[in-house]
Order: sequence, then structure tokens, then C-alpha cells
Amino acid sequence: MRFTLLIRSIINAAAITTSKKSRTISVSSKPPILLEPTLSHSDSVLVLSLILRSRQEICRFHLNLQTATVGQLIDEIKQEDADIEHVHIHDEKGHLLSKSYTLKSLIHSPFTIQLNQQKIFLFDPINKLQIKDTTMRHTKIDGPSTEDTFCHEKYSELKNEANALTIQLEPLEKVKNKLANICQRYTSRCIWYGLAAMCFQVGILVELTWDVYSWDVVGPLSYFIGYGTVMAIHAFHLITGTDFEYMTLTDRLFLHRFYREAHCYSFDISLYNRLKNRLFTVHTDLARLRTPLPLSLPVPPHPLRCQISGEELSPLDVYLTTRHYDQ
Repeated sequence: MRFTLLIRSIINAAAITTSKKSRTISVSSKPPILLEPTLSHSDSVLVLSLILRSRQEICRFHLNLQTATVGQLIDEIKQEDADIEHVHIHDEKGHLLSKSYTLKSLIHSPFTIQLNQQKIFLFDPINKLQIKDTTMRHTKIDGPSTEDTFCHEKYSELKNEANALTIQLEPLEKVKNKLANICQRYTSRCIWYGLAAMCFQVGILVELTWDVYSWDVVGPLSYFIGYGTVMAIHAFHLITGTDFEYMTLTDRLFLHRFYREAHCYSFDISLYNRLKNRLFTVHTDLARLRTPLPLSLPVPPHPLRCQISGEELSPLDVYLTTRHYDQ
């Protein structure tokens, strides 16, 4: 009886070992997954898959064919991978395409994407009939989308308005930059003159203390000078309603000189401010139209996140922050 149980245990152990080996062989014999760049189209949305350098994995970019441009694609690639500094897109003849070139015209012919002058990805064109059939099928099923048509028309209208405002602001920007340079030099001179006056004051007090009079005579004088300075700072705070700080003082000097020079050069500050505010509003509306929701785009696979807190950021908030620091 014991001999029979011993034989059964040996047979069971051999069966378990054989099954483990077969499992190991089956797992290791699984073929590897190949990563290749692809280009596809679905419902007026272009899906471009690239292998980025830092991740070594497929990253998909979703772009709208009606509004997306080559410049927008380049910006999204650089934003996704910080190691990529140069992105060039060439047509089938090797000509470099401008950033204003639309993706709708790009996908009708072969093109290449070059990253950091090292990796080159070649993409075949998408057939025009395929795009037309997809659009007609989408229209038959869902019907014409009035919202999409309105968004595209509004986008074109705002784009033209932004270009017109930029043209109007070009001569004003040149005059403004010239006045800003004059005022900046004036502010710098005032700061250095103030430092020279303080050094001169200290030199006079030292001369009176060591050569002319003694400290017993100059001490009360220095007290009144210091207390008078505090009174002047307090008066500045009461008159202007701001603290006496370096940035506050330089800003007031700059603006005071700027308005005086603008009157001499016949520079219309109110017109310049209206045009700049309108241009900022137009760019903000364009940023809202580029978001995935109004353009019926899918959610990006890698949303923008804050590098400090890790919270997801809105593209509109990122745009407003960038514009604030650029100005």
C-alpha cells in the first residue's frame, strides 16, 4: 500500500514539472509586437502614429483635417517629447513645407517627417475617394452637422480677423518698441542717479563727522535725514496707494516717461490697447475652438499635466499662461 502511494506521488510530481515547462515554452514563444508609424483617417479626424525617441513607443496624434496645419502638428510633437528640438515635414519632392500648410492638402501626396535630422518616417497618401466616402457615409447616418459647420466658419472668420489685427499692429509695435527703449534708458538713468545721490550724501556725512565736526553734532543731523526719508516713503504710499518697492518705482518712472514720449511722437495709446485687447480675445476664441469638444475630436491619449502637482491642465489655461509670460 505504501509502495503504491509512493509511485503515485512520483508520477504527480513529474506531471506538474512537465506542465510548468510547457507553460514556460508557450509564453516565451509568443512573437514580439512590432511598432510601426501609421496614418489613418476617420470622420474628418486624422490619426498619426509616430515612434518618439524618449518613449520608444507609439504615440498617436489626433488632428482635425478642416483646421489643423503643419505648424500645429510640429508643436504637438515637440510638446509630447522634450528631446525633439527640430521637426521638418517634406513633400514627395523633398521640399520643406511651411507651418501654414494645411494637413488636408498634405495627406493627398506622399510626405516625410524628420525628427532632429535623424529619424525619417515616410507616409503614403490617403486616397481622396476614401475621405469622400467616409464623409458621405457619416452624413447619411448622422445628417449634416450644423455645429461643425458653424465652428469651421467661425474659425476661418477669427483667423482672418487675427491676421488683419496683426497687420494693423505692425507699425504701432515698431513705434511702441522705440518708445519702450527710450523709457527703459530713462528709468535706468534715474536709478543710477539715485544711487549717486545716496553715495554723495554718505560722503558729506563722513566728511562732516571726521573732518569738520564730531559725531555729537552730525548724529542728530543723520537722525533727521533718516526720519525724513521714512516720511517721504510714507507720503509716496499715501499718494500712490502702492508700496515703495523697486519694481513699483521703476514701473511708475517708465509709464510717466512713456506717456510723455507718446504725446511727442503722436502715438495713440488707446488705439493700441484696443487692438491688443481685441487680438488677445480673438486668440482666446481660437484656442477654445481648437479644443477637442467643439471639433468632435477624441480625447488626447496624453493630456497636459502640471509638472509640479500632476493635475490635468486645460489647453485654454496653458495658452493664457503662455500669452501672459510672453507679454
